[in-house]
Amino acid sequence: MKIHRRKKPSEKAVSAVIGVIIMVAITVAMAAVAYAYFTGMIGEQKTATPVISFTPSLSEKTITVATADVDTNWNDINITFTNETGFAYLTKTGAVNAGDIIYLQTDQILRGKVTVTFRHVPTNSILGSYTIENV
Repeated sequence: MKIHRRKKPSEKAVSAVIGVIIMVAITVAMAAVAYAYFTGMIGEQKTATPVISFTPSLSEKTITVATADVDTNWNDINITFTNETGFAYLTKTGAVNAGDIIYLQTDQILRGKVTVTFRHVPTNSILGSYTIENV
């Protein structure tokens, strides 16, 4: 038996096959965007704060790097000296290595009670802050 369907002249429609193909294409596109977002391909890259430990020597007026993560660079670290009258910056270059020394009496111009602050610039994290008297 043959079924005849009548179509009104004013009705317009898309075939069911085309509709299914479009729905599948939209679903695949949404899945691809979600996958890219959740795997980190889209969005800002997260920068990890390096782990660096310092050992201040009050008698020698120095701060020594005790340990540092591999591939940490001094260009990413802001070293600030402050006292009651002002502040100064120290710029170091190269890789941060255990044993690197910051000499407070020769590396900067401030005297008296000086606070040295180490800040990781990409993450804006404080790595350490040390106050040394009578510099």
